[in-house]
Amino acid sequence: MAKKILSTVFTAIWVLLIGVLGCYYLFFAPRSSEFTEEENRTLAGFPAFTAENVFSGKFGEEMETYLLDHFPVRNAAIAAVNRFQSLVSFASHEDYLLIADDVKDPLDSEANLEDLESLLSGMETKPPVLPTQPIETEPAETAPIITEPVVTEPVEDPPIESKPPAAAEDFPETLGMYMDTGSGETALRSYARNNVLAVTAVLNKYAALLPENGKLMFTVGPPSYLVHRFVNANTKNSFHNTWDEVINAMGSDNVYAFDSSEILSQAIKQDKYVSFRTDNHWTPYGAYLVYQQMAARAGKELCTYPNDFDITFEANFRGTYYRDNPSAYMNVQPDILERLMPTIDVEYRKITGPDTYEVIPFLDFNAKQNDRYTVYLGGPGGPWRYVQCDNAETENCLVITDSFGLTVMPFLTYNYNQVHYYDARYYNRSTVGYTVAEMIEKYNIHDVYVIVADFHSFSSNFLIGNVNNHLNG
Repeated sequence: MAKKILSTVFTAIWVLLIGVLGCYYLFFAPRSSEFTEEENRTLAGFPAFTAENVFSGKFGEEMETYLLDHFPVRNAAIAAVNRFQSLVSFASHEDYLLIADDVKDPLDSEANLEDLESLLSGMETKPPVLPTQPIETEPAETAPIITEPVVTEPVEDPPIESKPPAAAEDFPETLGMYMDTGSGETALRSYARNNVLAVTAVLNKYAALLPENGKLMFTVGPPSYLVHRFVNANTKNSFHNTWDEVINAMGSDNVYAFDSSEILSQAIKQDKYVSFRTDNHWTPYGAYLVYQQMAARAGKELCTYPNDFDITFEANFRGTYYRDNPSAYMNVQPDILERLMPTIDVEYRKITGPDTYEVIPFLDFNAKQNDRYTVYLGGPGGPWRYVQCDNAETENCLVITDSFGLTVMPFLTYNYNQVHYYDARYYNRSTVGYTVAEMIEKYNIHDVYVIVADFHSFSSNFLIGNVNNHLNG
């Protein structure tokens, strides 16, 4: 009798769950496809219900994909997976060997491991887990302050100087992002030294392809919810990373890392509007501050923001944070979206074949209402794009980036004849016709800017996997 009751209860629970799921998919699940940065791909839209699709079996396959892409509490599950991934080592000792030297077997006797000795010592263990802070508190009701920055004069074509010797064991196994708001430094992020060294190896491979005095600049854009934890603090002592110390020490002589968190923190202390409140990204002003440091190191005469741009504004901008969590406090102070158009003539080109392209809008005013950040250069895309700039410059640059670099590229249009844009999520060699290394040679790339979001930095496949593999394959 007890077994029969238990079986009935179990069946009832399953029927209830199936009914709830059915209602969710019938009335609440989104129907259109949409891009998710958490997984770096486009989620499936509801399949077309046609006789051809049904009888071919395509409808069933697409429906299965749709159901998996839109199950309830999916965002929470993805966030949990990403958080776990950030706390464990992604690149092993053997992975690093493969990335650094392109050997087929880490134990291959012909691999030149002697040259890698200083980089590889002491990397066998996984890092400890650093403490983290809870999710950000509600933002303060402060209006954005848009000011013209002081333009720093770059050193004219600064030479590449030899770096002093360094070894991996000079640095702790766990690196991090830290914030001090009055009660001592707290770790917000942890990064395994293995991962940072693996990324450094990828950067070195790209830097080796550049011409004499060509430079590679690298930075990681901090997520705005962490930036605003510092913005809203009563005491603002410091906001910085430690991974840049490893890259600057272990990278090739022409590789330079910039701590965007530290750069932005100086402006935050002066009440500058450097990061959106309702969206993950930095504002054009915040992007400009980072651009200043990177382009100056490349020896470029900096453009001036906002004077060198025709700027239009969208008031009441609410980004993807609000879209995914439209809570009341996100409405306290909406953002302002600045649409930057260089005053020089620019033509934005999308590669359509080995030697062909089509011209696309530099600003996409038809961007989705729930993702207006994609007005900047049409948002993330591929398979390869570049801006042809009407200026007196003769050198070209490559920007390896996700969405964070889109607000930096308009500034670079004043410094290079061509500003190339490569997003590893959308690169397609069969369309482009060339490997990334061949594109660097084909377009005479002089400098490379690598600008990625935090979740595409050291415990992600973006750099260690795709950017590395696309170089020659």
